[in-house]
Amino acid sequence: MSELQMSSDLGISAWHQTSAALLLVLAATASPAPLAWTYVTGNYSWTVATSHDGRYVIAGSDDMHTYFFKVDTPDGTPRWTHLAGGYVRHVTISRDGSVAVSSDTAGNVYLFQSDRSDIPVWSFRSTSAIDAVDLSEDASHVVAGDREGNLYLFDTSQSGQPIWHGAIAGGFTNLALLGSKGLAAASRRGGIYFYDLASSQSSYRWSFHESTSFPQLVVSEGSSYIFAGGSDGYVYVISSSGQVVGSQRLGGSVSAISISEGARVVIAGSTNGNVSQYSMKDRLESTGSILAQTPITSVVVSDGGERIAIATIDGTISMFSRKVSDPLWAYNVGTIVHSLSMSGNGMITAAASDNGSIYVFNERIQVQAQGLSPAILVIAIAMAAILIVYSVWRTKRSRS
Repeated sequence: MSELQMSSDLGISAWHQTSAALLLVLAATASPAPLAWTYVTGNYSWTVATSHDGRYVIAGSDDMHTYFFKVDTPDGTPRWTHLAGGYVRHVTISRDGSVAVSSDTAGNVYLFQSDRSDIPVWSFRSTSAIDAVDLSEDASHVVAGDREGNLYLFDTSQSGQPIWHGAIAGGFTNLALLGSKGLAAASRRGGIYFYDLASSQSSYRWSFHESTSFPQLVVSEGSSYIFAGGSDGYVYVISSSGQVVGSQRLGGSVSAISISEGARVVIAGSTNGNVSQYSMKDRLESTGSILAQTPITSVVVSDGGERIAIATIDGTISMFSRKVSDPLWAYNVGTIVHSLSMSGNGMITAAASDNGSIYVFNERIQVQAQGLSPAILVIAIAMAAILIVYSVWRTKRSRS
């Protein structure tokens, strides 16, 4: 064999060894979905909520249980569970995780001191299924709406008897408390109705678009604006006085909406797969959009807009960094994702799915793992160099 051919063979062998080492580097430094754990309930799971600090997650299931988790539990075993009187379709949790609320289709509302016991502090029984609940930002008040159209407001520090009662025929799709003084309610028959809770009046103060249903309703920090997603395909921004201060057409019925603190980032998704990103200053302005292949079932955004998560009906959860055009990771659970929730900083994301599974993603773990990348890279390069030297030595020896 000529010296040139032998040199070529050595180069090919060295390249193979180097390629193998570099593949090891890529495998070690890849960034898959940071799934921390999965817990399987006994039936469909429709709802999940995460505390602002990312320490706690609460979920409900059609197995008639409420589940409470500490995120840092390695295997996702619940800290406690509570057997309800019906399917648990709605849950919410305070910013610090100290107060949690769940409701069921038997008409029960339960209030828990989250990290202490599975025994409710108090409970209330309505005459029909509870279809919507909300907890005020300071966790001082809870509102619940039942299928017959009754509205109940509770002081969380009291015994569980309503301190205010209102009613709208037809029941509710969504409720949003504006502190302890205002309530926006979306009726199943259409329209948004605003109640002044500071007065003794049980009738609403104003209504909006009574011929349009509003599957999505959220309020901004400080309760300055009501953000509503309509079946007419529009995202509306409404003041507490009932004035429309902004609107954008999304297309398809608006199926999901979420806002960051101060409404700097607004994310909305629709049944035709449109996802739009907006900012709210003097008006609602579009800042980006994407088109998914299937309907959007849930969206959520972190306080500062650093993280944006989107779930589609095919079971795909997609995470983005600041803009919907900047994907970070994706994970498919294989079935419908009904609900997403996120910690304030976006590092913890929880999902509830149609197969009864609760998924918790923890980007804190991924960030820590990525901190090892330089060391892994140095080791891999050293391994590649050693393999090249060894390959050259072995080939020369076999030829001599």
